[in-house]
Amino acid sequence: MKKLFSILMVLLLLVGCSGGNGGNGGGESEPEKALRTVTVQAPTPIISMDHHIATDGTSFIAATMCISGLMELDENGNPLPDMAESYDLSDDGLTYTFHLRDAVWSNGDPVTANDFVYGWNRLVDPDTASDYSWMLETASVESYEATDDKTFVVKLSTPSGFFVALTAFPSFFPMNQKYVEEKGDQYSLSVNDLLYNGPYTMTSWTSGYSFEFELNPNYWNAEKYANEYAEKVVFREITDTQTALMEYESGNLDNVSLSGEQVDANKDVEGFVNRLAGYMYYLSVNMGNNVHDRTGAADMANANVRQAMLYAIDREDIARVLNDGSVAAGGIIPIGLASNPASGKDYRDDAGQVVAYDPDLAKEYYAKAVEELGHDVTFELLYGTDEGDSIIKAAERIQFYLEQVGFTVNLNGKPKKERLDLAGNTHDHDYDVMLTRWGPDYGDPQTYMDLFVSTNSSNNDGGYNSPEYDGLVADAERGAGATDANVRWKDFLDAEIQLVKTDAAVIPVFQAGGAMIISPSVSGIEFHSAAVDSYRHIVVNK
Repeated sequence: MKKLFSILMVLLLLVGCSGGNGGNGGGESEPEKALRTVTVQAPTPIISMDHHIATDGTSFIAATMCISGLMELDENGNPLPDMAESYDLSDDGLTYTFHLRDAVWSNGDPVTANDFVYGWNRLVDPDTASDYSWMLETASVESYEATDDKTFVVKLSTPSGFFVALTAFPSFFPMNQKYVEEKGDQYSLSVNDLLYNGPYTMTSWTSGYSFEFELNPNYWNAEKYANEYAEKVVFREITDTQTALMEYESGNLDNVSLSGEQVDANKDVEGFVNRLAGYMYYLSVNMGNNVHDRTGAADMANANVRQAMLYAIDREDIARVLNDGSVAAGGIIPIGLASNPASGKDYRDDAGQVVAYDPDLAKEYYAKAVEELGHDVTFELLYGTDEGDSIIKAAERIQFYLEQVGFTVNLNGKPKKERLDLAGNTHDHDYDVMLTRWGPDYGDPQTYMDLFVSTNSSNNDGGYNSPEYDGLVADAERGAGATDANVRWKDFLDAEIQLVKTDAAVIPVFQAGGAMIISPSVSGIEFHSAAVDSYRHIVVNK
């Protein structure tokens, strides 16, 4: 009976697989063609898909996948036309006239110059409460208007060498006013509450697990993307480095970020890269925003406390412990950000080291602080628990070195969103000291210098207020430096010394490394040391 049953099953399968006279009756449709898919690791989750609310690298990467600005960046960080087919620049370098190409949103509406006007208006609207509302001022934007549906005119107050590249940053992306206002407070909360005009559309977003993109057939350059690039890009949110490495080794990921412990065992693996990223990690010291009457924050107003912290930390040792390509900070400006306009020398080489490890000097400053305050100094160090193993290690080493000179440091680990909310305007700067980072939005010292001016309430969490520092930055951007690149450069060098060495208003610790493995089966992931990394141009080599 078993043999007869087996024969009958084979016959039934053969009949079922036959199309019968070439017709469709009783036959199965052609199997769906598998998409060229790449699965990459997202070490941190998306905070927001509203590109005016987002403040983190993962959110910005996701935004650039599916929304296009006037320009995009190539692999070297140079601007290329995207929504703008071309632009003209006036002889005085102040007026940019962008000519938009024929492009549509994912609901069929045309992308117009008014979408940029609305997007930029929303960025600076106080009701939006964007932490990047200052970006238009940073770019020296004086005015902007849509002279017709295809023409967007921007006037600057001073010439800017980085303005065009900056339009590739998500804060400058367009928005469809009718759609955004119809969605109201639901806008951007799910894939069904977004409009897309970029090369991909967001097809899935499960917070804490993954978010996915597929090619946008209505993108202006859709044919090129269909022929050359990945048809589907999946981002897996995996914060644990060991889990991520196991997923890579199992073939479930096409790249993986490595912790320091994993580097030595994997440095000879095909696809291993160890790059220096643009992120600068530093201690944000709450010296002027102590609205919660925190004792630790109150002590941070003492200059000797901050100077003791500045000299207490062995940055070279922290970089060795991290072992992931990170390097000791020489100041608040990272290596590779910008070059001297006259000599071509890298900023960090030109400025030299404005921080140093000197435990004896740190103890002297600490003793002076205790004498002035009348008590030893105890404070909380706020840091992220879901931002990679390196951050936890760095926080622990910082605690160790500060306690060597007399401080008592209580670690306070929080998920990134909660950390940012506590330190920012959401909770009125409810922290003492925070280990945080800043990734440059463009290749110029101004991307860091603007963070700490007294009027920048969005980013100056510690409440630093120095007329000397403000004056130097203002001169660089709107004074003599606005028309003389060498004066501007000197102003920024002096401003860094004022900020870090003289006032110890921020304590630079390390510039992040980027040890990872990228599968040989993919290429085209573009790492930008002074902009958002791009996953728009991934090629599947399988």
